[in-house]
Order: sequence, then C-alpha cells, then structure tokens
Amino acid sequence: MKRSSLRDLTSDPMDVLVIGGGIYGLMTARDAALRGLTVGLVERDDFGGGASHNSLKIMHGGIRYIQHLDIGRLRASAREQAFWQRAAPDLIRPLDFLIPLFGHGVKGPEAFLAAAMLYRLASAGLRGPDYGGAGIVGPSEARRRLGDLAPDALTGGGVWRDGQILDANRLNLACLKGAVGAGARAANHMEAVALRRDGQRVVGARLRDRLTGDEGEVTARVTVSCTGAAARELAEGEGEAWPGFARATNVVVDRPADGAGFGIVSRDRSDAAVDRGGRMYFVTPWQGRTIIGTHEAPAPDGVARDDGDVAPFLREIEIACPALAIRPEDVLWTYQGLIPADVDDGRGGVRRHTRGALIDHRDLEGVPGLISVMGVKYTTARLIAERAIDAAARQIERPVSTSPSLSTPLPPVGLAPVDPDDPAALAARIRSAFEEEMAQTLEDVVLRRTPLAETGALRGQKGAARLSRLEESAASQRGWDAAHRVSQRAALRHALGGVTR
Repeated sequence: MKRSSLRDLTSDPMDVLVIGGGIYGLMTARDAALRGLTVGLVERDDFGGGASHNSLKIMHGGIRYIQHLDIGRLRASAREQAFWQRAAPDLIRPLDFLIPLFGHGVKGPEAFLAAAMLYRLASAGLRGPDYGGAGIVGPSEARRRLGDLAPDALTGGGVWRDGQILDANRLNLACLKGAVGAGARAANHMEAVALRRDGQRVVGARLRDRLTGDEGEVTARVTVSCTGAAARELAEGEGEAWPGFARATNVVVDRPADGAGFGIVSRDRSDAAVDRGGRMYFVTPWQGRTIIGTHEAPAPDGVARDDGDVAPFLREIEIACPALAIRPEDVLWTYQGLIPADVDDGRGGVRRHTRGALIDHRDLEGVPGLISVMGVKYTTARLIAERAIDAAARQIERPVSTSPSLSTPLPPVGLAPVDPDDPAALAARIRSAFEEEMAQTLEDVVLRRTPLAETGALRGQKGAARLSRLEESAASQRGWDAAHRVSQRAALRHALGGVTR
C-alpha cells in the first residue's frame, strides 16, 4: 500500500475528495470507493493520529442510550456493532460489562432490569450472534465479580456485553486498506490548505505535501470534510449548525486486568435524560493493562491535548473507587482529543453529543459541493459515512450505486505484536510499517504502527534503550542523514511528551 503523491491526487478531477483521515474520513473514503466513485483521501498528519487515536476502545451496542431515551440511536448502535464484529473479527472481541446497582430506585436493580428488557426488545434482530441482551445479577454475584473493588451497600449488578477494539490503530489501518483496495487514492501528511471555489460552489482544495513542501490543486465534484474540530474553520462556517467541542481523556494505567469491564459512578452529575445520580466511568481490561475513561473538560481554545486534565480525572476516580488506588505514576499513556459537545458554566458543564453532525452546505447555506462530518463514536462511523456519500451522490451528475459497505468485510491486518527486545523482529515491524502500511515518519511507526508507546513499553531506562533501537533501525532502513535523524527524533520525543520518564 503506497502513499499517493501530490501528482497522483491532482492529475485528474475526482468525484469525491475526503479531507481528514480519522475513522470517519477513512470510512467515508471506503464507502465512496466501494460505490465505484473516484476518490481522494488526504490527512494533514497521520491516519488515525488525531481524535481517533483517543479511544476507550469500546464498540457500543447502544444500551447506554436507554438513559437518553434515544431508541433510534440504540438500534443504529446495535446494528453497527454487529457490522464491526463481522467485518473485523481479528480486531474486535465481545467483552462483558458490569455496573454496581444501589438501593431500589433509579440506581437499583429493578430500574436496570426494566432498561435491560427495553434494550433487548429494541435491539432484537440487530445484535450479532456474539452479543446477548442485558440483565441483572444479585448482590453476592456482583461482589464476587468485582472483588476488592465492590462498593459498600450495592444491591446488585447490571450486566451486558459490548465489543472491544483490541487495537484502534490496527482498525484504522484496516479501514485505510479497505478504502485503498477499493480504488481510493490516499496520502497522509498531505494538508488541505484551503477549499477551492467557483462562485459559491466548492470544487476541491489546495493541497500542500508536508513531506516535500510542494503545493497543487485538486478538483472534485464533492468535497467531504471529516476534519472534526477544524471543519468549521475549513468551511469558513458560521451559525448554530456547528457544534461546540470538549476535550475527552482516557488513560492506560499499569494495572493488570482480566475478564470483564466494569463501571464506577463519579460525583459529577450525569448528562442523561434519566439521571442515575452521577457520570459513569468505565474500567476495561486491555492488553494486560487497564483503560479508564472517559473524562470530559471544556476546551474553549480548541486545544486537543492538555496534561492538566489528568490530575482532576484521577482525583475523580479515587473518590469514586478508592480501591483502584491509581497514582499519577501508574499512568502509562494518555489519550486525548476533541469531541462534539455543548459546554456551559453549570455543574458538569460538558454535555457530550450522542449523535454526530452531518452538514450538507448546499442545503444549509446554498454552498454546493461541500459536506462536513463530525463524528462522536467509532461504532457509527460506517453509518455516518454512508449517509455522507448518499448526500454527495445527490450532487454528482451521474448515477451512483447504493452502498455495499455494510456487507463488505475489512481486509484482515491482525494485531502485529512486536518484541521490542528482539532486534530482528523490531526491524521487520519497522520495515513493514514503512513499506506496507504507509508510515512516513518515525512518529507514525512508533505511535501508530506499534503498541509500544500505549502499553508503557517505552517508559524508564529500559524504554529509553528500546526507543534508541527503534530510532537507529528506522534511520538505517530509510537511509536518513544526520539532520533528518535529528528532526525525526525531535518530533517523536515531542509527541511522546513525558512518557519515557
């Protein structure tokens, strides 16, 4: 799989230009290509390197939308969860969850059982064969499953099954391969500097290759902006159709975990229509470690990463579940990214959106040729992509087939684990990342073509030695001169922040 050059992208007009290579951009390019459209996909940095890198790694089946009384969203999530399990069985696994229940009111087992029955009824025929319904267990069984983490006075447990993404970076890669395999031309480190216009109509974009500095213009019948928080600026948009954004944080902590995930109730108020008394955080096992999330904070300045969010998040977890005993030094990796949300000054002032935004600028502003997409979950990325290309098809002046994306599996890519202390295995993984997976920089390889940073393998003195071997092997394979080595190392160390300490 080779990166498309600027010339590849600009040589001929295309039907659809997709800007932004997160999960929504990847799935949009895939959907368009599967319909036989000519497609270009460009990403300013690396595929999946922005908000899509920030993930609790859960494919939600929709049970949480009972709280929001959103049955449509529930049904869509159940169907899409089943799609992902079929399409990428090497990267998605079923995972059982349990939340503690208290008393006999809205937080109790009776209320949860009613919600579980409604969920089973609403999602009947949509859930995959590996995903049952939901129900309750008694207090003794709930305490047995939670062990030392069981809170006092629980009266039962609510149980259900969701999907877990074993490696979000590999899932992004599978989606990229699916798009390219269907005919899309794709390039990372290719920036859309500005949209091109012919009167009111958007007719493509001006691109800058960030690896070479070259610029060129691409012509497209429809441009789909999947650039998240940057979509408004790119479209030069105003008005109420644009959502606000908050910064979401998930952390990987050095706690071995097996079996099920579980929920803990924080002191922050929930944003659900049926308020169970506090915001729910989830603690999930992942690669022999634990992921905890999701914490949300206002981001009025649009900054996607702020280490200052971690300390209050950990304090909230400590109050909600002291038995976890998470210390700052236990944090192996911090995921952060901007998500659509309403932000106000009240208690629990972030109210995350449960639905993504799809803006057809022809209908909204009389600007044909531009569609903006802002997603909220991995789970519904395929569905929103299909709707975006349905909207694009209405502006393309020739017949466009319906989407086959729901029935088309993703190319298998596997987890590709690597032993950082095996020089030959490490060199092979680096070579594959550059030659077969469109990695262009050292940061691409270390952060998104291996799990080493996320799993804490680059921490401390041992991690620093591994990182040096990574750098040396990559530089040797790519023939980097001394100056290029220095710049690649500096960019990687900046991206890693304090993780190697």
